[in-house]
Amino acid sequence: MANKKVSKRLGFVFACLVAAVWCVPVIMMLTISFMPPNQRAPRFGGLLINGVSLENYRTVFTDAPIFRHLVNSLIIACSSVVLVVLFGSLAAYAFARLRIRWKETWFFLLISALMLPIPTMVVPVFQVNKALGLLDNYLGLILPYAAFGTPFALIIFRGFFANLPHEIEEAANVDGCNKFEIYWRIVMPISWPAIAAVIIFQFMASFNEFVLALVTIDRDELKPMTLIPLMYSGQFMARPGVMFATLTLITIPVLAIYILMQRYLTRGMTAGSVKG
Repeated sequence: MANKKVSKRLGFVFACLVAAVWCVPVIMMLTISFMPPNQRAPRFGGLLINGVSLENYRTVFTDAPIFRHLVNSLIIACSSVVLVVLFGSLAAYAFARLRIRWKETWFFLLISALMLPIPTMVVPVFQVNKALGLLDNYLGLILPYAAFGTPFALIIFRGFFANLPHEIEEAANVDGCNKFEIYWRIVMPISWPAIAAVIIFQFMASFNEFVLALVTIDRDELKPMTLIPLMYSGQFMARPGVMFATLTLITIPVLAIYILMQRYLTRGMTAGSVKG
């Protein structure tokens, strides 16, 4: 018993140290964003500043069309989330509940796409978008993001659906529901933990992606928020406070989505991991 208590305490201390290390860059970003414009170099890498000022945020909202870029990012990220949830859950329901020939082979081939990082696919995706006329178009980002996010969604949904009791489907069959009606009217409404996990990860991946957005979108009015620091790096190069204020504003939507849905995240991620 004593060893367990010591192990728990050591684990807690270690978790606190790791959290502190992860929090340092965030604290630096917030601190520098409130740095007075007349202060050029913060102390201790940005942990200490001389005074607090909102002038950097005022500059961002007056000099940069940040709301336009926020709308672009939300359109792209939310659209990709909808596609991933819809097609990922449909495919996962088929793999978890239906009899399909060579089901495990097809499942492995689909999730093997997780081994392909987005930067390695930039050139092929760019060529496809160019051939389809999707450059400088929301679809040029929405469709690739949805394609890259579907394998992860497939894993989460399949684990959750496989753990649902078969009595639910049997009762629905007795009431005359077909397979799609069971999926849409019964399975999906009780799958919020898995849906929330997929929404969080897909929204974060789409909202924060940079490389593919850089080569796909050239028109300033269509650029997402992740490209704002690059767009205004020349203007704000000597003004780190404005740059970090922009980065802080980029972080807020992702943090808000996580806070709203984090209570579902653990259950959605662990669904199907334990059979009993």
